[in-house]
Amino acid sequence: MKKFHLERVGAEDSLEPCNLSGFGQLALFQCEVEYHFNAEEISLEEAESYIQDVLNQLPDASIDELCKQAYEWKEDQMSSNNADYPDGLAACSGRSILNFMSVGEVHLYRNPNDRQDRMLGAVLSGGTDWDAENGMEIVVRGSDVLEVREYLGYGGFAIWEEEVHSE
Repeated sequence: MKKFHLERVGAEDSLEPCNLSGFGQLALFQCEVEYHFNAEEISLEEAESYIQDVLNQLPDASIDELCKQAYEWKEDQMSSNNADYPDGLAACSGRSILNFMSVGEVHLYRNPNDRQDRMLGAVLSGGTDWDAENGMEIVVRGSDVLEVREYLGYGGFAIWEEEVHSE
């Protein structure tokens, strides 16, 4: 298998040279996205490895969990309003729901509570056809899908927050 490489990697802002971004494929959505990470916390090699070995090879159970949560959100949203939705959205279920979702950015994080934790997490940001107003984020720790929801913007704290509450 060809090694994954981010393209056009560079600092996002000259005032914050450690905040890097680069472009690459996101296999699940079959599109190019912009990946973001802090180089003081995650090396380029770690980022590329996580994207290649985890995000771009999510296990079936993780994809099924993502689709289940997206379906529940879609059903709740569609039952609470009467907006015009695209043909096929109401009847879609299982993995077909991915056709009504899009991702444009992926932010990679290391545990903000434990910098020695080697596991990475990600927040995939984009939109859905059932809630275009609020945007979407998919919260992932390792390869586990934690949440599929409207965009809230908690960043890395959304990924590890569950661990804090479960103690």
